[in-house]
Amino acid sequence: MREASLGVALLAVGGILAAAAISATSNLATATELAAAGTALAGVGLVLLVTPVVRHARVPQANPVGSTLVLLRESFRSGPLGRQAIIATVVSLERAGAGGGFGRLSPDEERRLVAADPATFRAWLDERLTTLEEGT
Repeated sequence: MREASLGVALLAVGGILAAAAISATSNLATATELAAAGTALAGVGLVLLVTPVVRHARVPQANPVGSTLVLLRESFRSGPLGRQAIIATVVSLERAGAGGGFGRLSPDEERRLVAADPATFRAWLDERLTTLEEGT
């Protein structure tokens, strides 16, 4: 916390010096020196304020092995929202399997699948998974 206080203080002093440089227009050399000193102090203050943020940057966490399967398992128990997650997963797997090509599923088709009875949904899912498995 001490670095933050010092950073704010240096930023403020640098700003004040820069403002003084603006008012010291009678002597151009003095104005230039004050502006340079103010900019340097403000720069040091900014570095002190930014350093803790940069030092403690968050690294994205990798998903643990099998987490996708756990989410899919939970999706089967979650009703319509779970079906949407399953559909999105299958479509993304189709996209990845097609070498970057897009798997297609219209919004109307997705709504129909979300509202379908369990047997119809499982038949669609079995068909898509069989197609994916054959493609590998």
